[in-house]
Amino acid sequence: MYPANLQQELLQAIANLSDQQIPLVLQFISSLETPVNNYPTSAKTVLERMGGYPQFLLEGSGDLSDRDVRKKVIGDRIKARQTTI
Repeated sequence: MYPANLQQELLQAIANLSDQQIPLVLQFISSLETPVNNYPTSAKTVLERMGGYPQFLLEGSGDLSDRDVRKKVIGDRIKARQTTI
């Protein structure tokens, strides 16, 4: 199945493990034996898990690609912040 030298390297590496590392290696090996398709998958998209579209992106003026519109919107937001402070 695998070349003997790879198996020997693996066995040597395992032999050099400390007592604290052995349970971690066994846990890792058992996780490799678990089929990937047994892991639970979420049917929700990332956007759905985040709670949907951010409302501040959906609200506001329609054409922020126009420089004058962007300038007015930014100015209005700055004025609104200054009045609340």
